[in-house]
Amino acid sequence: MHSSFSMILGFAAALLCTGILPAGAQGLYPAYDDAFSARIANPTDNRALAQFVTVAVNAGQYDQAISSIEQYLIKYPRDARARLAASRLYYHVGSYELARRQAQYGLEVGDLSADEQQEAVRLLTRIERALRGVTWEIALTGGMFSESTDFEPDGAEDDRTLVSPYGRAEGFVRWDLGTPSADALVLSGSLAATERFFTEDLSVPGAEETFINGNTAVTLDKGLPNSGIDSLRLLLSVFAATDRFDSDVHETGVGLSGRFLVRPTVETTLFAGAGYVDLSGSKGIFADSRAFYEAGGSYRLRNGQALGMRLVGSTDFASGAGDIGRSYMGEIRYGGVVMEIPDLFVWSHQVAASAGHSDTPDLSFGIGANIESDFWGIASESDFQLTESQKVSVDLAYSETDFEIASGDRNSFELLVSYTLTLN
Repeated sequence: MHSSFSMILGFAAALLCTGILPAGAQGLYPAYDDAFSARIANPTDNRALAQFVTVAVNAGQYDQAISSIEQYLIKYPRDARARLAASRLYYHVGSYELARRQAQYGLEVGDLSADEQQEAVRLLTRIERALRGVTWEIALTGGMFSESTDFEPDGAEDDRTLVSPYGRAEGFVRWDLGTPSADALVLSGSLAATERFFTEDLSVPGAEETFINGNTAVTLDKGLPNSGIDSLRLLLSVFAATDRFDSDVHETGVGLSGRFLVRPTVETTLFAGAGYVDLSGSKGIFADSRAFYEAGGSYRLRNGQALGMRLVGSTDFASGAGDIGRSYMGEIRYGGVVMEIPDLFVWSHQVAASAGHSDTPDLSFGIGANIESDFWGIASESDFQLTESQKVSVDLAYSETDFEIASGDRNSFELLVSYTLTLN
């Protein structure tokens, strides 16, 4: 059961931020405005158009980008590069027939570089799969993870720092069921591994252990009757998940979950969900099952900045004992595109803050002795998109945990630098 607290705490720490992000206001808006001004000042300049389309897409302004490129193609229908850019846009918004026509026309015109021709062929392959009702993606990540933990003076553990390799693989396959409401069946999964500090309880020193987190799910993504085809959806999942600390402690379960997604406006998304997981296959924890819930939403501000909020919580149960522990956490998140350097990278940055409470059994004393803790954290998550399929990420997180037993209080700082290759 203490592993449940560790999971909540680790999740909270991974979400949080380093600052207010003044660069977001100073870096993105001029980039978008400058690209738009250059587009208006030079309506026949292909590079000005391409730059505006790139910035608009990165800012989430697909309507602006599509409108601009359609106007351009009316005057210059044989511009192959503009056709390729239009194909990318239509693919991103799910208009696969239009995307295919634009890519095919761009290849027929024959004014693309060798790299652009290869890109057009790869894009056409993805478009054809989407038209057949199948899309997939695999993301492979590798990097270095560092963690420093500062334990309260006079506590049972000494301060520690570790540096460890980090690896993660995740992906999905989505089958379009061909219904008017765009229903789909999605198979998804992920597996991550690193070295972590792990302490079974608060009375004995912990050690470095290989931490493995994995999950897989089959999800029915169903559109519900409403005035807009994508504005109300229900996601029903069957899943399996594991958090494995070492051979003696692992939390493994299978469960069911449901989530409602509502988009009352183009800029706004709201969600609420709940689920249940059977933990009887776990080892070294007290809980036999867990009920969990979540609720929140996000609002996209102008130029791609987004503000999000979320509340998650869980209640653990044990056979013959009923409710044995509760945890909850609230989070607020803000971010978006910060800077665009043409032909080099796009910098996206998110900052977040969260806080929560846990009241769970302490493994060192037994099921009758719960221990309470409050925790909070801040984090910064930066992605540098090098190409459509490659990015470098730098994630920072700081968290503090205050236990009912003061000698167990701890602070931790985490750094993850990673490279991700996306295949699709």
